[in-house]
Amino acid sequence: MSSCWIQAMRLRTLPLSLSGLVLGGAFAGFDNVFSWQIFVLSLVVGVLLQILSNFANDYGDAQKGADGEMRQGPKRAVSSGAITQQQMKRAIIFTAVLIVLFSFLLFYISFGKNLIAWGIFGFLLCASVWAALSYTMGKNPYGYRAKGDFYVFIFFGLVAVAGSYCLYGGSFYHLPGFPACGAGLLSCAVLNVNNIRDMKSDAFYGKETLALRLGAEYARYYHLLLVFSAFLCWLVYFLVMLPTVYLLLFVFYLPLCYSAYTVYTSHEVPVLDKQLKITAVSTGIFHLAVAAALFMS
Repeated sequence: MSSCWIQAMRLRTLPLSLSGLVLGGAFAGFDNVFSWQIFVLSLVVGVLLQILSNFANDYGDAQKGADGEMRQGPKRAVSSGAITQQQMKRAIIFTAVLIVLFSFLLFYISFGKNLIAWGIFGFLLCASVWAALSYTMGKNPYGYRAKGDFYVFIFFGLVAVAGSYCLYGGSFYHLPGFPACGAGLLSCAVLNVNNIRDMKSDAFYGKETLALRLGAEYARYYHLLLVFSAFLCWLVYFLVMLPTVYLLLFVFYLPLCYSAYTVYTSHEVPVLDKQLKITAVSTGIFHLAVAAALFMS
């Protein structure tokens, strides 16, 4: 039974989701406002939010019958019968409660009795939990209405990087806006590869994604645009804010470029499935390389 829950947590998705939080901490360290307590607690909340999202996706897709035989990728726990819907529902509630508790502790350490900051980040917390649950759950999930890319950009980019940076009390004038946008665009690229791979099954089960709405050809153009736009965001930040030597970090961006070309030229599901993993891992490695350079500077 424990192996089923570990599978349902989809731990392989954690590095990508946490890399944005690591970047936020790295930018705080670069501005000399870093705190290990805030860093660790933000990672705990990030892990729990990603697990909540994975549980909710498993539950929601099973309810809507979107995990049938045509689905690509690993089997889901609820649709396979390894975990019942009631068990998963209880796990979702328990995980959400943990998120709130750890978030309150994080906010207290970060903001003390600053009620304005509590209000702003309390709103972001509620929005994050809602986004994690509503991708596939509910009567009108946004993941079935081609809006997944928008929310991934917001929460995996702007909130994860710029939002977590604000937890440390960093200056608004040093807010890492371009890196946050770059991180969000690359996270959208990961989602887009997944959606390109699943176009046939999504169409069959009535799950409308942006890739499906764009069509096979334009979804691939969109993927190239995401990867190139993210590169431009990072390039601008490196040139304006950091020493020229930081441009060497783009060596870690090369796998993303090669993978984007492969996604653009291939229509084979096994190839796309491989590129999904490569895009996710390469994004995480690039973010961690930048974070390491910032921490060491």
